[in-house]
Amino acid sequence: MRKKASIFLFLFCFIYLQGNAQTDSITISGMVSDFEGQPVDSALVEIKHSNFKTAYETLTDSKGHYSLKVSKGKYFALGSLKMSEYPVAGSILPKDDQRLEFWAWNLIVEEDILLNIKYHRLEVYGVNVFRIQGAYPGYTIYCRPMSLTRGFSEPDKNLDFIDLCPPPEELEVRVKINGHPVKVNMKEKVKEYVSNGICYGYLLHVDLPSEQANKNYNIFHIEMTDLKNGDQGEAVYFKKKDDYE
Repeated sequence: MRKKASIFLFLFCFIYLQGNAQTDSITISGMVSDFEGQPVDSALVEIKHSNFKTAYETLTDSKGHYSLKVSKGKYFALGSLKMSEYPVAGSILPKDDQRLEFWAWNLIVEEDILLNIKYHRLEVYGVNVFRIQGAYPGYTIYCRPMSLTRGFSEPDKNLDFIDLCPPPEELEVRVKINGHPVKVNMKEKVKEYVSNGICYGYLLHVDLPSEQANKNYNIFHIEMTDLKNGDQGEAVYFKKKDDYE
């Protein structure tokens, strides 16, 4: 009798733990492509902790599709790039075929996520989104757009010491919140402190979304084009909704 009870308890615990494991697992999937919609095979898709160590990673298949099963939670970032195209990794491809990374920042993983990714030669790095208390309604976005073509225009300099950030009149900005376009009210190029001096980024101001997502967070999609050379890039940011009373 005791033996049967032990077997029953073991099976109950096993089924319970398996069910919890499935409940706590979330799938992030989508397609990696260029800005013409052509799929990118063997692109790395990688989720990062705040110390930039890898939490999860996978490669896209021949049709550009990827899928990651991850634990529920909040992650620092998701990045994607085909490493053979990345100049910082020592790409030997012709300069016109080299690319910079895609980033999704502040990844909030509470349910399955469909995240299609596009990347080209303009990286939208270090995105932060916030609201200024008591100010005009809307969101302020900080980001650092970096054009690879501008970097290659000064071949004798290290990429770390070149202004890769287009001037306002040469930078087209489009922002969506929860899939809906919002008006960009301001774009201001600013200096950012770095350990070896300064680099440049942007402060953007956009309207509040016309429709709220049925979630406890909003998803910002920022797409940019360098009008001087055609470099394009995009980034995504997950922002938890304010819970002020």
